[in-house]
Amino acid sequence: VVLGGGFGGLYTALKLDALEWRAGAPRPTITIVDRADRFVFKPLLYELVNETLASWEVAPTFAELLAPTNVKFVKGDVVGFEPENASVARDGTPCSTDGGTCALRDGGTVPYDYLVLALGTSTSDGGVIGAKENAIALNTAEDAERMAKVLGDLERDGKSPRVAVIGGGLSGVELSAVIAERLAGKAAGGNVDMITPSGRVMAGAPPGQREAAMKVLDKANVNVVGGRVTRLDRVEAADDAGAPSVATKVTMNDANGEESEQIYDLVCWTVGQRAETPSDWPLSMTATRKVKTDATLRVNGHSRVYAVGDASSSAADLMGTNFDVLPSTAQVAFQQADYAAWNVWASINGRAALPFRYQHIGDMMVLGALDAAVALPVGDITIDGPAAAALRRVAYLYRMPTNEHRIKVAQRWLEDGVEDFARDPAAFLARLPNPFATFP
Repeated sequence: VVLGGGFGGLYTALKLDALEWRAGAPRPTITIVDRADRFVFKPLLYELVNETLASWEVAPTFAELLAPTNVKFVKGDVVGFEPENASVARDGTPCSTDGGTCALRDGGTVPYDYLVLALGTSTSDGGVIGAKENAIALNTAEDAERMAKVLGDLERDGKSPRVAVIGGGLSGVELSAVIAERLAGKAAGGNVDMITPSGRVMAGAPPGQREAAMKVLDKANVNVVGGRVTRLDRVEAADDAGAPSVATKVTMNDANGEESEQIYDLVCWTVGQRAETPSDWPLSMTATRKVKTDATLRVNGHSRVYAVGDASSSAADLMGTNFDVLPSTAQVAFQQADYAAWNVWASINGRAALPFRYQHIGDMMVLGALDAAVALPVGDITIDGPAAAALRRVAYLYRMPTNEHRIKVAQRWLEDGVEDFARDPAAFLARLPNPFATFP
């Protein structure tokens, strides 16, 4: 049983299903449990905000994805699991050597012989008053569609939206760039403020990627505002024509402690992620509620429980990486899924488990419909512009969860390209990446 249908959970289940099982032996039942109906390819959520991709491309249903496979899907909110023959080690670590049962909020249960924890993360408000109620975090397709709807309603009314993006990390920059590009293409325009406590942007990113992102933000007139947000309040405001509208008041303090207030039509929240795994489950966890594992991704103390993705403790020192802590990214989850699936299979079939080894293959970020920045894993080499956008799309197409969905999406993208070319051949050719652009 796999708890969580994100990158770590879904790809672990699919990999397990694809492995060879002994002829004549009963094939194990593989089940994904998730509270949502749809898988979300999170790096492409920005394309739902600027409405360059359709919802089914970014967030296909589990029913559609799993139809060609033997993997089963159970929609449910897991509230706990109870291992059989559970015990506690001398150091207090919960232990088990057998399977058990997962409990669902609706009272249902799902028995397991092997369990994979892949519950991911959710957005934390960081203690900011009104953040949950008055800001939109970009975690699901519904979040992206809400942002697009707010912007679309304002655009149709001929208004010039004021947008605040809270957070100056990778997600904050991507969202700011995408929204600014969208507003720039409308007659009424609009303004985007990216609010970050230090006033710094992408502090931990490769220098070349940060430079490419800053050029796009400057060109799009995104305002980088230094300030720590303390509360968000829903207020009645008036637009430029004096008509009443509902907006959000953002209260923040600058570096000197001076308080200020700004009114925005849309507030987007890109900071504060926390692990979803409940703290009262029988697991050994870190202070941030990540599950402690060994190098094979097996949960400490439990012979038949594994953890991947954001649920895992990301014990980089055990996993032979150059990172102090493995990043909470889809890239890590992709790679861990392969190892977790193999190691579950190996445990069932009496084969040797493999220690997880993370291979960093670069960082990709979107900066517009035809703009991106891709930091390569060798040196400080960054590709940006349309060439990076094309590379990013190809990489994500390759990473689509099933061949059937990959073919369906590729066909749609090809059809869109043909339509664009037929509509305006000169403009289409002008947008194509020039492979010799970096040469003198």
